[in-house]
Amino acid sequence: MEKFVKELLTDKVLEEVGSLYGVKNSDLYFVGGFENYIYGFKTDKEYIVRITHSSHRNVEEIKSELDFIFYLAKCKSKVSMPLESINNKLVEVITCKDGSYFIICAFEKAIGTPPNRDNLTPEFFFSYGKTVGEFHRLTKEYNIRPGIKRRYNWDQDLLIINAKKYLPKEDEVVLKRLNEVIEEINKIDKNLNNFGLIHTDIHMGNFYVHNNELTVFDFDDLAYQYFISDIAIALYYFTFMKDEKDQLLFADKLMEPFMKGYLSINHLSKEDYLKIPLFLKLREIILYIVFHRTVDAGLNEFANKYINRYKNRIINNIPFLDIDFLKYY
Repeated sequence: MEKFVKELLTDKVLEEVGSLYGVKNSDLYFVGGFENYIYGFKTDKEYIVRITHSSHRNVEEIKSELDFIFYLAKCKSKVSMPLESINNKLVEVITCKDGSYFIICAFEKAIGTPPNRDNLTPEFFFSYGKTVGEFHRLTKEYNIRPGIKRRYNWDQDLLIINAKKYLPKEDEVVLKRLNEVIEEINKIDKNLNNFGLIHTDIHMGNFYVHNNELTVFDFDDLAYQYFISDIAIALYYFTFMKDEKDQLLFADKLMEPFMKGYLSINHLSKEDYLKIPLFLKLREIILYIVFHRTVDAGLNEFANKYINRYKNRIINNIPFLDIDFLKYY
């Protein structure tokens, strides 16, 4: 979160947020904050409220996100459902003193618990891949409802558009590598079977698990993107901070059952699937940019660790994983 946004989220704003759902400021408990502020509260059941600043998303983008969530739910996918405010609105706006605004949305808390060492079984990874495959199969038939604007393409994300602004001047080569990766990705032919509206961030922090079934939430980064990106994201976040000597072991643990689950419900051509190293590199660079943008009071320990580990790998075009991905297809 950028520093100026933190300063705008006052107690008065939180009081207004609570009042939208019939609870007091004191009933809201902080869950986390990275690109949005996330709070929880409980009435008849547990809910999550997301506070998004207008520098990150606009109202039309939020509405397009919710439209896709409702579509997935209608198709029987397990997603965290939006909640109406006391004004019978799914999207509320609170204006800040500087003229910007916060967009408020609430959701039912997902069923289950976060993934942990006890449920990281082959059956879980199969279900993980199957869930991603199901979303991709369904997005092929998604039609935007009248009055809903089309969501943006992946390369229109503000992190990419403003990369030069977020990166320090000495990281000019990193910016060059980003542009090279974007250029390569944009050479890939788009078709109904490899490109569509997808979550783009289905890592293990964005779903809960119950009886090996996933309930997915946080569609904030929803965008039109190549399907292989979602697979790369799952692999990237499962391995990126593991000890280098263990990364390939963890990749094997995930990818074999994950791809069996994925391919059991959605077809992705071998040619498209083998673009995965390109999308792993994209995520490696994007996360590097995120850490420079988000940490305002000096880089924290985790961000420093990431930057020190991956900066030279980005500059020197070293593959994220030196692995034969074909064995998982």
